[in-house]
Amino acid sequence: MKTPDGLWKLSPSGLYTFEECRACFWIDQHLGRLPSIPMRLNDAMDEKLKRRYDSYRKEGKLPPEIADLKGVHLFENQALLGEWRTNTASLSYENRKDGYVLVGKLDEVLVTDKEEHMPADYKSSGDEPRSDKQKYYRLQLHAYALMLKGKGFLPANRAYLLHYFTKDRGNSSLSMEFNNHIDEVALDLASFEETLRKMVLLLEGAFPGANRFCQKCLWHEKRKSY
Repeated sequence: MKTPDGLWKLSPSGLYTFEECRACFWIDQHLGRLPSIPMRLNDAMDEKLKRRYDSYRKEGKLPPEIADLKGVHLFENQALLGEWRTNTASLSYENRKDGYVLVGKLDEVLVTDKEEHMPADYKSSGDEPRSDKQKYYRLQLHAYALMLKGKGFLPANRAYLLHYFTKDRGNSSLSMEFNNHIDEVALDLASFEETLRKMVLLLEGAFPGANRFCQKCLWHEKRKSY
């Protein structure tokens, strides 16, 4: 959707649709996303992870499961991070020349010894992440890095997906143990900004046509909602 002053309002979590199905991306931005069922368990897990990381932040340490990341520490400004986690306006990035604004919430920030800032996103699941998992979140992490850069923070050339998943799904106990996996994602902000320009060009044009292999496109096609 566009803001009142004519900028396309893009959410980092919705950018993958551009690569998956450009027709759906156009529909989402012009008509709004279809309603979805809230994932309350994932929300609760995200909140628990934030509390866990914050407890180690107070001690000036990394959580033990990511302690192998050398030369890295947690972003120290707890109050500012709290704003980025809860207020979409706090970390927004506006590019009037290209016609968009990025608006979203960020889970975590890691900082190198060179004061390079790396966005990190918690991902919780019942299963170990697939090897291709990062493709769904690559653009999202690029967006967070660009948003940090827009606030004056030096970006690194990488970001992280911090996966947490159940250790034993077959265990009938209500106590649940988790394994974790750190997924490093390479960043190229120059290329990402070019992708954002392509997104705006797509959105400024007419509907690109339904993808016959996409159920969502076919649903809109039947309703003639665009």
